[in-house]
Formats: sequence, structure tokens, C-alpha cells
Amino acid sequence: MDKELKVLAQTPLFNGVSDRDIELLCRDLSCRRAYYEKGSVVLKRGAPVRSAGIVLSGAVQAERNSADGALNIVARHGAGELFGDVLNVSRERCSPVDIVAAEDTAVLHVPLDALMGEDGAAEAAVRTRVRLNLLSELSEKYWAQGDRVTLLRLPTLRAKLSCMLLIARREQRSDRVTIPGTREALASELGVNRSALSRELGRMQEDGLVEVRRGEFTLLDVAALQSNTGE
Repeated sequence: MDKELKVLAQTPLFNGVSDRDIELLCRDLSCRRAYYEKGSVVLKRGAPVRSAGIVLSGAVQAERNSADGALNIVARHGAGELFGDVLNVSRERCSPVDIVAAEDTAVLHVPLDALMGEDGAAEAAVRTRVRLNLLSELSEKYWAQGDRVTLLRLPTLRAKLSCMLLIARREQRSDRVTIPGTREALASELGVNRSALSRELGRMQEDGLVEVRRGEFTLLDVAALQSNTGE
């Protein structure tokens, strides 16, 4: 439990909330822990979204099959990240994707509807703080979705990769960035096969744009990457 509390305390949803108040609020909201083996479905496409989820360990990914049957990975969420919150508070609560455990994963299911009430042991000020945190999280995801739309509209794989790396640079505030997930998952997110992705990354290294080492990318020529995206 101490390890899980440490993860929860570091999530944006519980930013500024003490461990004791996190425990009280989770009890008030009837939060539920669940454990999923790699490949297990956490939430099925078309199912109602009755709670958001916080990844306590492991990772989940949102998957959707295209018209030709190809698997597309829409998003990936690692330890400490919140998923399902947008749908949980929306009018249309059926999931448009399958949420699948990308590895052995523990999830805390958080019914956000209950957060709007006042009953329970947690103080009103704590609930207000978490509600504001939730609004901030939803706002961040709104802007992140805009970034994704911009990325997918770019005409070439090099432009998409450059955009992805620049977004990571902005978020991580460093010229050395980490992109979570496998190379295959990244290729799926960008709508290409793994071989094409590896070839283009190799060319970008040869051209002195980036250095790639085990999922870590060092941006060597930021101006050139910006030029690739039309900035």
C-alpha cells in the first residue's frame, strides 16, 4: 500500500493532497484495485466507462482496429497516469477503443461521479482541490489531442517523427527525451510498419538530427527538426 500511495501522490489528480487524505478520499469514492495480466482487456470497446483508472504499475494502451484489420495503438499510459477520465465525465460514456494491459498491470479504478458529492470522511477542501486537479488534467489532454491531430496530418514519416520528438522535448524540458513503449507500438501510433520506422530513424541519425539509444532520443539539431514540421 505504501508503494501505491507513493504512486498516487505523484499523479496530477492528487497533486497537493496528503497521503492520509488520498486514503480517505479513495475510501469515500469506493475506489477499486484490479490486476491484469499482459494482454488482458481492461475495458472493452463499446462498454460503458463507469470509472477512470490510474495505472499503479505496468502500462495500458488504447487499441483500435482499422478498416483493413490492422491494429492501431491510439495511446499508452504508464505508472502514475490517468486514463478514461474524459469519457467518465462525458455524456457519451461508451469506450471507442479497447484498453489492454501492455504488460502485467495494476490499476486503481476511480469513479469520478462520486467526486462531485460531499459525503464521506474527506474534507470539502480536499475534494475541491482534486476537482481542480481533474479540470487541469482534462485541459492538458485537450491540448495533447490537438498535438496528435497536428502530428497525424503531417505528410511524411520524417515530419511526424520530428513533431513527436519536439512535443516530447517540450513536455520533458530536455533535448534528451524518452518515448515510452516498444518500437512496434510507436510504429502503430504513427500509422506505419516497424521496418519503415526503423529505416527512417536510421536516416535521421545519419543526417545528424538525432541519436537513438534504447528508446532514448537525443535531439542534435532542433532547428532542422522544426523545419521538417514546417515551423
